[in-house]
Amino acid sequence: MLSRSSGVADGAAYLSPKVAARVVAHLANSGPRSVADGRASARTRVEALTVRERQVLALLGAGLTNRQIARRLTVVEGTIKAHASSILATLGVDNRAAAAVVAYEAGVAASDTASHNRLR
Repeated sequence: MLSRSSGVADGAAYLSPKVAARVVAHLANSGPRSVADGRASARTRVEALTVRERQVLALLGAGLTNRQIARRLTVVEGTIKAHASSILATLGVDNRAAAAVVAYEAGVAASDTASHNRLR
């Protein structure tokens, strides 16, 4: 809780995983392109990621922080930051929220603790 508070104090935004999922769902369904086209495009973009990057993207799409993802995948937080940067570059997006939309559209946003295993 303290890390979230200090992050917000530093100008970062925090959304609970449930709220993040609802925001992503809304954004994914409110664009001008058809849902089918958006999903196909997102899947193609996600296929360019490594297996580990897809795992990180799924958890990022579920609204987890870098620290939470690192704990879940049993790596250090710096590794997740490096993966996140690579994911943003590969997907051609500017921020985590946009990456989460791509994850949702591609159908890879994690919804439970075991979801990252199915992306292998």
